[in-house]
Amino acid sequence: MARLVEALNRFFGRVEILALGLENERSAAEVALAKGMPLEAREHARTILSVLPDSAVGLALWADAAEDAWLDQEVVAALTDLAKRVPWRADVWLRLGRAGQRVGWDGARDAIERATSAPEERDAARLALLDLSDLDLAAGDPARAQRWLDRIPAPLTTVPDRDVALRRAECALAYGDLDGARAAAEILGEPTAIEGRAALVLARLALAEASAAAASSAAGSSAALPPAVVGRALDLGLRALVLDVPGAAELCAALVAASRDVLVVDRVRRVVRAAGALDEPTWAAAFAFAEGRRDDARQALARGLSAGDRAAAAALLRMAVETRDLGALDALAARGKAKDDDEEPRGAAAPPLPPDLVRLRDAAAMASAGQGSGALDALDAVTGEGAAWADDMRRAIAQAWVPPADGPAGARAAAAWSDVLRELARTAKLLDRLDLLAAIEALAVERERPLRAAVVGEFNAGKSTFLNALLGEDVAPTGVLPTTATLHWVAWAPDPFARIVVRGGQDRVVPHAALKDTLRALAAAGDKVARVFIYAPIERLKRVEILDTPGFNAPDPDHIAEARRAFDEAHVAIWLLDAPQAMKESERRVLSEISALGVPVQILANKADRLKPDALETVLAHVRDSLAASAIASLTPPIAFSARLSLKGRLGDEAALAASGWAEVEALFAEQIVDASDALRERALRRKAGRIAAELAQTASARAAEDREAGRRARAEADRLRASAAYLRRERRALAAAIDKALEPARRELASDLRPIAALPEERKRTDASVRAYVQERLVARLSWPLSAEIARAARAGAEPAARGVRGASGADEGGAAPSPRAAAHVRAVLMGMVAVHDAPDELAARPIEGVVEAAIDAFAMALSAEAEAPVPPPASAAVELRAQALRAAFEARVTPASA
Repeated sequence: MARLVEALNRFFGRVEILALGLENERSAAEVALAKGMPLEAREHARTILSVLPDSAVGLALWADAAEDAWLDQEVVAALTDLAKRVPWRADVWLRLGRAGQRVGWDGARDAIERATSAPEERDAARLALLDLSDLDLAAGDPARAQRWLDRIPAPLTTVPDRDVALRRAECALAYGDLDGARAAAEILGEPTAIEGRAALVLARLALAEASAAAASSAAGSSAALPPAVVGRALDLGLRALVLDVPGAAELCAALVAASRDVLVVDRVRRVVRAAGALDEPTWAAAFAFAEGRRDDARQALARGLSAGDRAAAAALLRMAVETRDLGALDALAARGKAKDDDEEPRGAAAPPLPPDLVRLRDAAAMASAGQGSGALDALDAVTGEGAAWADDMRRAIAQAWVPPADGPAGARAAAAWSDVLRELARTAKLLDRLDLLAAIEALAVERERPLRAAVVGEFNAGKSTFLNALLGEDVAPTGVLPTTATLHWVAWAPDPFARIVVRGGQDRVVPHAALKDTLRALAAAGDKVARVFIYAPIERLKRVEILDTPGFNAPDPDHIAEARRAFDEAHVAIWLLDAPQAMKESERRVLSEISALGVPVQILANKADRLKPDALETVLAHVRDSLAASAIASLTPPIAFSARLSLKGRLGDEAALAASGWAEVEALFAEQIVDASDALRERALRRKAGRIAAELAQTASARAAEDREAGRRARAEADRLRASAAYLRRERRALAAAIDKALEPARRELASDLRPIAALPEERKRTDASVRAYVQERLVARLSWPLSAEIARAARAGAEPAARGVRGASGADEGGAAPSPRAAAHVRAVLMGMVAVHDAPDELAARPIEGVVEAAIDAFAMALSAEAEAPVPPPASAAVELRAQALRAAFEARVTPASA
C-alpha cells in the first residue's frame, strides 16, 4: 500500500507548511523514510505537528514513520487524528484498523468497516472487505465472512479475483459446501511454492472430499482415507506449515494423529524436528496419538492448555475431530466451563467449543442415554468439519437400533422397533411419501399379530388339504377350480365363519359349510373375489395365521399376482411339491424368487402315498439336488408326506395317520415355525422395514440433489446480481447520461401531461398540495417504469459474462430486462423524493435529470445487492438424506447369507 503522505501531499498541497517555514522538515522526513530511517522521519513529523497540530501531511508522516518503526501505538494515535481530518479516505481507516488489531484496540474493526464505505477508493475498500472476511472466518462466522466477500465488485477483466476465491473456498469448507469449495478451488488452481494459504485450503478440500466419499460408502465415514489423498493433503499441509500459515500445524498434526502409516509419521517428524518443535504440546500429542498413546496425548495437550498455549487447544480440537475422541472434547469443554466459572488457572487458554462440536457432545450424551431420536435431531445441525463425525454417529445410532442377526433361523435380537418405525414415519412425512407411511403403520400393527405362514405351490399340489390337516379340521375349501381360486387368510376367532371380500361389491359373511358354494356362485356371476378370510376357534391359529395361496400355474394372471403378494405378507413360506412330478422348472423359478425376497422356505413333498419307497427316495434326492443347484435353502431338508392321509388321520383314522408321514411334518411345524415365530417375525419385519428404508433413502437422495441444484442456481443468480450492482455503481455517471437521453420519449409524454399546470400562477404551483401530488403521480407514472427498465437493461448488459455463466449453468436464459419489484420500488422512491424537494416540479420535464438518474442507478444497485445478500435457509433435505442413508445402511449391514 502506498505511503499516506504521498497521497495526501497531492490532495492538500503544502501551502500551510510553506507559510510556516516547515517545508525543510517535511522534505527531510520524506527523505528519511525513503532511506529506511523511520525514527529520524518520526522526529521531523513531530516537529511539524508541534507547530501545526492539525496538519494532515504531518499526521501522515508520523503514521508512516511509526509504522515503519513498528510503533503501533503511535500509528493508532496518528491515524485516529488523521481520520478526523479526512474521514472519506478509505486507506486511512484501513491502516488505522490494521494497526489497531496489532495492539488490541477496541475500535479496530469499526475502522476497517469505515474503510469499506468509500466507493471512490476501490482498492482500499476491497482490502478492507477482505480483512473483515478474514476476521469473521477466524471468529468462526463463515456466513458473515461470505457477506463481506459478496460486496466486493467483480473484476473489470476476465481474470477472476483469486483473493476472493480463496476466502470463498474457506467459507464453503466451513459450511460443508463441497460444491462451492470446488468451484472456488478451480479458480485458485495449483498454488505456487509461496501460496501457503491456498495450499492449506486445497489440503482441507481433498480431505473433505475423501471423507464425503467414505461417508457414502457402506463402511461409512470411519473408513480409512485413501493413501493417495492423505499424501496429497500432507504435501500441501506441510507446504503451508513451512510458510507458517495459521491452521497448518493443526491440520498436519491431525493427519499424523489419525495416521497409522509409519512413513507418513516419520516424514512429518523430520520436518517438525528441523523446526525445533518436537516438544511443543501439539506435536507431542500428535505423535502420541499416532502411536496409540491416547492418555499421553491428552496429557501433553493439557500441559499446553495450562501454560496458556492456544495452539494446544486448537490442536486438541482438531485431533478430537479427526480421531473421533469424545474424551478430548470433554476435556476442552470442562476447561471452558472452568474458565466461565473463574476457576481456570492463570494463563490457561480454554476457548469455548464451536457450536457444531457442542451439538456433537450433546448428541453423544443423548445416544448413550438411549435417546437416539433426540441425538439425530441434534446432529441435523452439524455441518463443516464435524459433518463426517456426525455421520458416523448417525450410523452408530441406526446400527444400535438394528442389532446383528443371531443364529441360523434369522435375527433373534429384536430391533428397537419403536425408534425405527418413528424414524421411518418421520422421514416418510417429510418426503410426502404417504404410501410408505401407510406401510410403516402396517408394520407397527404386524408386530402385535401372530406369525403368518404362507402355503405355496402350484395348483392341485394339495395346499388346502394340507392346511386342513394342519388345523385338524376341514376349514379351507378343497377342489375349487383354479379359475375361482384366491388367497385364503385363515385366522383365529371365537366363532367359525368366513368373510369373502368382493372387488367393487359388498362383502359376504357365510358359514364354513357354505364357503365353496358361495365362491362358485360369485364366479358364475362374474364377480371378482379379492380375498377370503376364514376364521375358526382353533388354538394353533392364535400363534400362527395361515395364508392359503392360489396355484402359480393357475390360468388367471390375477391369481398368480395374488400369490406373489402373499410372499410379502408372509413371515415364512411352506412350499408343497407334487411328489410324482416334483421340482419342475416353473417351480424352481418361483422358489428362486421367494428366496431372493428373503422369505424363509420349508419344502414339503405331498402325495407320497402315490410312490413306492424307492421312487420316493429318488424324488427327494432329486429335490435336494435341485435346491442346491439353484442355491435355494430350506429350513430343514425336504420331507415327504401325504396331505390326504394326514387329514383323514387328523379327523380320526389312526391307520391313515400312521401311513401319512404327518408326525415328522407336525414336529417340523412345531419346532421350526411355531417355536421360532418371534425370530421369523423379526426377520420379516426387518426385510420389510429395510425395503422401506431403501426406498426412502432413494427418495431423500433425489430430493436433496434437487435442492442442491436449486441452491447452486440461487448462488449463480446472486453472483449475477452482485456483478450487475457492481457494474452500475462503477459506471453510474456514464450510464446516467445515456439513460437520460433514452428517456426523451417518456419525458415528452410527461411534458404533455404537465402542460395544463403551466397556466397556473407561480404561487399556486409552489403551494398547492394537489398540484404537487398531480405532478408526482404523473412523473412516477411516466418515468418510473422506463427508467427502471433502462437501468435493468444496462445492468444485464454490463454483467453479461456473469449472465452467460448463469445461462450456461441452468441451460436457459432468463430473457428480457424486467426489473425486480424491489429495484423498481427503489427507483420510484427516488422519483418521488425528487418531486418533493423541487421548488418548481412542473419544470422537471424540460430539464436534464442526469443527477436524478444517477441516484436512481445507485438505488437500483442497492436493491440488487440486497436481493443478492438475502439469506437462503439451507434445505432440510440434506439432513433428511443423511438420516435416511444411515438407517438404510443399518439394515443392509444386517443382511447375511443366512437371513437374505
